[in-house]
Amino acid sequence: MKFFPNKFFSNNGLKAGIEICAGAIRSAVILKNEKRFLIRKLSHSPFSGDAIKPSFKSENILNPVLFEACLKKSYKENKPRKVGVSLPDACIKVLIKEFKEIPKGDSNIHEMIVWNLSSSLNLPSEKLRVSWKNMGQNLEEKYVFLIALGLNPVLDQYEAAFKKIGLAPLLLAPTGLNQFNFYSVLLPYQGCVAYLGLFDEFLNFFVFVEGIPIFHRMIKKGFLNQNNTSAIHDIDLLIQYFYAENPDLEIDSLNIASHIKSEVQIQYILQDLSYGEFTMMDERRLVNFEKRAALETQETSLPFYTGAFGAAMGI
Repeated sequence: MKFFPNKFFSNNGLKAGIEICAGAIRSAVILKNEKRFLIRKLSHSPFSGDAIKPSFKSENILNPVLFEACLKKSYKENKPRKVGVSLPDACIKVLIKEFKEIPKGDSNIHEMIVWNLSSSLNLPSEKLRVSWKNMGQNLEEKYVFLIALGLNPVLDQYEAAFKKIGLAPLLLAPTGLNQFNFYSVLLPYQGCVAYLGLFDEFLNFFVFVEGIPIFHRMIKKGFLNQNNTSAIHDIDLLIQYFYAENPDLEIDSLNIASHIKSEVQIQYILQDLSYGEFTMMDERRLVNFEKRAALETQETSLPFYTGAFGAAMGI
């Protein structure tokens, strides 16, 4: 399982990404040209809520036949057969870990991280699937790692379903992390920079200081139930939690990714959080439609496909 690619816009050619979300599968086929990614195809296929039940520890696919049929319907392309996959955020944990010292060599670092996670979470190491990126040293000269952690029995089930219909999943990562990867090139590097993802199924909050991650929290509910009061409360909790852990820091740049594009509505959401200024992230700076794009869905708003875009761009 790989995540957080070192070079975001690295490879030319046709790429495919698939997102498994609540009650639907979204897929995107995109083409990298010299300047940006172009959308060749979008697809959205709903399925019964009984097909999967996202979970970190329990097997997710309750009805393999139904799930595989929906997956096959959503992705009809003959190529590419190699795909990146965004899984529900409940399946994979995203963690920030600090270490005073690290061993030499990636294999030794990997062994250290797996041992640390196995001990702290009281889980057998042979069940863990761990992917990590060394983000560098922070101001305290500790090594900071961004880590994605899943359990083999859960991820094996998804991989088997993809392979059964002839697809090769090269990347498995949580949707929130793939979405962040998609938007990350639009973020400023210097200062204390915050990324807030406001989407239907979750709220995702990252804070970086000079490019080093210092805080991450994800709440597994968003605007799906249209209860904006609850969502506003959750955003307030996320930001206040950050300041409680980092009382000496002040966020210099708040960057918001969302399907909500009204700055007035976002301003209303943030009005009690002492944020007068923020930046709305525009997907069209990164990806747009090819002239011959095939749209097999009425839902073509780009923010709804950022999980699929991020998965495709990560491979």
